[in-house]
Amino acid sequence: MFLTTGNCPIYFEKNGFDYLKSFLSEKASDRQIFILTDENCRRECLPLLEPIFDSFRVPQIITLPAGERFKTLESTSLVWEALLGAEARRNCLFINLGGGVITDLGGFAASVFKRGIPYLHIPTSLLAMVDASIGGKTGIDFKSQKNMLGTFSYPEAVFIWDGFLDTLPAGHRKSGMAEAYKHALIDNSGYWDFLKRGDLSFERIIFKSLEIKKKLADKDPKEKGERKKLNFGHTIAHSLEAYFLDKNAEIFHGNAVAAGIIVESYLSFKSGFLSQDCLNEIQSVIHSRFDPIDFPRTDIELLLTYMKQDKKNEKEGLNFTLLDCVGGAIINQRLDKALVGEGLQYYASLV
Repeated sequence: MFLTTGNCPIYFEKNGFDYLKSFLSEKASDRQIFILTDENCRRECLPLLEPIFDSFRVPQIITLPAGERFKTLESTSLVWEALLGAEARRNCLFINLGGGVITDLGGFAASVFKRGIPYLHIPTSLLAMVDASIGGKTGIDFKSQKNMLGTFSYPEAVFIWDGFLDTLPAGHRKSGMAEAYKHALIDNSGYWDFLKRGDLSFERIIFKSLEIKKKLADKDPKEKGERKKLNFGHTIAHSLEAYFLDKNAEIFHGNAVAAGIIVESYLSFKSGFLSQDCLNEIQSVIHSRFDPIDFPRTDIELLLTYMKQDKKNEKEGLNFTLLDCVGGAIINQRLDKALVGEGLQYYASLV
């Protein structure tokens, strides 16, 4: 079973990584293969794939420390240095094995090395499976600002196997669900109703979320219009992540997105787009299913400062994607600081 987005096939593996084996046999039998992963995935996930990779030429497995705080230019430089040291050719194949940090960073590293080398994603986290591994966005953080450096670059293919989820702590699996809730809220009320019931059928969740993201990314590959709907929840989320990164702390991306969903739903209500009943329902569901993020109300002004650097801002004010109903979103809504600060106060009152 597979989908295709931006000429990039997305394969859903069932038994023994048959799609991956066929792909490598057909397209990489005489190419260098480089694997990028992190310490956790090298320990938990790579051994499951070694019987496949042993049949091919793999000069180097590049391993980074795990965590968002290593999604940096310094880590990317280490990847480039490893490729140079191994004399990687332009027709090599670069494989990103990991969660959202590895797929974002690895895609960026591959997209600019020698002006671009081909790469694959093998996502191992729920977050990466439902969102980060598809759509052609790559990126790293810079000066604690989320995804400030990046490119639009599609992998040659994505291989998804939900068995990797068994290697994750429960907190990581729960965090990854936030992007699925976002997809439902911006596009499909029936999907939202399914998620509300709490049926964690990961195969169905992954496929449905990817269908929604594929539809929006295919319409708007460079994020000039419709694709901006996927930014719902993320203006707040990225400011929270930047805030904690500057404190040498980390929060789960999914928990930050969940907080962003609540705040930006409130902003949708205050802007006259979303009903009080819808806000109450969204707040109740999301708040009950994700760990809250606690920050001092005295730091709300600092969070607003981080938002000023958000890459989505094009004019005066802070740029948001908001909801006009459950299953519908509106883009390019510029809000003033006072209203956004009120939204953060609303969230803080729930924690």
